[in-house]
This record gives sequence, C-alpha cells and structure tokens, in this order.
Amino acid sequence: MTFNLKTLLVVLAVLLISFVIYMNTGAGVSVRKLLGVQSAGTPPATAMTAGTSQKSNDKTVAEGPLSGISSTLEFDEIQTIISLADEAQRKSLLADEKVLATFVKNEAANKSVLAAAQANKVDQNERYQYIMNRAVENIIREIYLKQLIASKAPKDFPTEEQIQSYYNQNKDKFKLEERVHVWQIFLPFKDANDQKERELTKKQAESIINDLAKNTLEFAEAAEKYSNPPAGKYSGGYMGLVKVSDLKPEIRQPLINLAPDKISAPLQTTDGIHILKRGVLIPAQNLRYDEVKEQIRRILVRDLQTQLTQAVYKQASETYPVDIDDKKIEEWRLKLRTNLTSDKTATAK
Repeated sequence: MTFNLKTLLVVLAVLLISFVIYMNTGAGVSVRKLLGVQSAGTPPATAMTAGTSQKSNDKTVAEGPLSGISSTLEFDEIQTIISLADEAQRKSLLADEKVLATFVKNEAANKSVLAAAQANKVDQNERYQYIMNRAVENIIREIYLKQLIASKAPKDFPTEEQIQSYYNQNKDKFKLEERVHVWQIFLPFKDANDQKERELTKKQAESIINDLAKNTLEFAEAAEKYSNPPAGKYSGGYMGLVKVSDLKPEIRQPLINLAPDKISAPLQTTDGIHILKRGVLIPAQNLRYDEVKEQIRRILVRDLQTQLTQAVYKQASETYPVDIDDKKIEEWRLKLRTNLTSDKTATAK
C-alpha cells in the first residue's frame, strides 16, 4: 500500500472532525447510528470507493479524502508510522511485545473510527472538508517551520559559554525570593459589607488571641477549632513557606515586623480576620549556575526558535506577499457582519 505524508495529514484531520461531530451530537443519538451501523433488516452502508459519489442532505463532492485510504491495517503502514517517531519512542515500541501490541491495536481502533467517519460521509460534507483542509494546512506549516528551524539552528546551540554568559547577565532572574514560614487562624466574613458581622468577628479574634496569650489555648488547637476554610486547619495552622511578595498587602508588613514565634493582632482583609504567627524569615538568595543551567538552555532554545520563526514569516511575506490593505479589511468586516447575522437569523427561523 502507499502511505505518505498526505495520508497522515488527512487521518489527523478526519480524527479532528470526528471529535467535532461527537461534541455536537445530542445525548439521545444512537451509537449504532452514529457509527453508520444500520438497524436489523436494513442494508449496511456501502463504503465509498475512489471515483464514486453518494447523495446526502449535506452538500457533497465527487469523492472525499477518505476514498483513497485503505480500510485495512498493513505492515508497511505500521512501519512508516514507527519510522516517523523519535528514537526513544521507536526503542520503547520495539523492545516490548505487549507495548507494540497495544500500539498496533490502537491503530486498528483508529482505522475503525475512520471507517465509521467514511460510512457517515464525514469527508463528503463541504463544511467538514474545509475544516480538514485547514487542519492539513496548519500541519504542513508547522512541519515546514520545524524543518527550517532545525536546518538553521546551530547544532551545538547553546554552547556552555552561551549558557554561562546568559546566567552572568541575568542573575537577578534566577533567585529565590524572600520567604517566611507562616501559621494562621482565619475567621472569614460571611458578608464583608455587614459592619456588625465584621465587629463580632474581630471580637472573636481578640478573644482567641487573649486565650493564646494566657496559654489556655494552643495555636494549633485554635486553628483546628476556628479556622475556615480548612487550609492549614489540620496542620496546626501551618500555611507553609510563603513568598513574602505573595502575601496580601494588609498582612505583609505586620507579619514581617513580628518577631519569630510571636502572634499578631487581628489583621483584617476583605475576606476576613487573620491571626498570624511568624516563623523563620528566609532572605532572598541567588540560585547557583548548576541549579539553573538546564532552565537557561531551554530559555535560549525557545528564544532562538521564536526569532527564527519570526524571520521565516518575514521572509515568506516578502517573497510570497499576500497584500490586504486596511480599507479592504474594513469592507470585509462590514460585509461579514451583514452576512453572518443574516445566516444566524435564517437558522433561527
């Protein structure tokens, strides 16, 4: 059999359309009908073959993209698919009998979905054909871009020197912010606009703080008893090692001003009343080169790919220009508003 790039692209596009149909199918539709399986006593749908045409209520064309695709699964096809995978994927598929069996069975199941799509004339529908063509165009564009980027990117990029240079020039990007260990008892407002409720909640917080000061109540006990919602409730009120910059402005500075293991006064935010206990404050610190080397490598590769992609688009636009001026676009916008609004009204009727 012949199995080429066009076949791959069409298969991907048809699977996309099958998903679109599934998402737009009502819950009461028969699965048998959806798959093109007729009721008992009804002749089965005949699969399309090259050069034939079937009539339907939808607009159709002489033949669809599926007409040239085999309904069987052959060795050559599996070999082609595996050959397109990367080396690690190929080794994984070929090293284990069960892994390859699962893969082949999945491909067979995909063939069954394509057969159902063909029986339902998905590839004969004008609207879905356009969506398939768009999907193929997108895939071709991505393949082309990847090929160009791979051919233009230096094989040894980025070098150790380039990674080190980036690190030296951007050390401020690679640092752990100032962090602090925080414990909390949180008393939420049911209605933040209710002045009476806010005052009652604050009095409750003051009562809890008073009990904590007298050692008649432990902080962990109070957190479990009073905190709501339960974040930290069952861990003694511990909220973790929190970045200082992530703290709400109303509680950030009062918390930092606390001495370790000391308890704050009631701190009010729009959500409720916070009773906080501060742990160790960990200063901001720069990350070492070896800790961020791989992250920098990914950044440089991503930036290079972005630059090359922009260059490809610029060169293609200059070599194969498709010029549309702003006046024409505005004309289209007005026409689209009229046409699409009219279509929507007609559909509603």
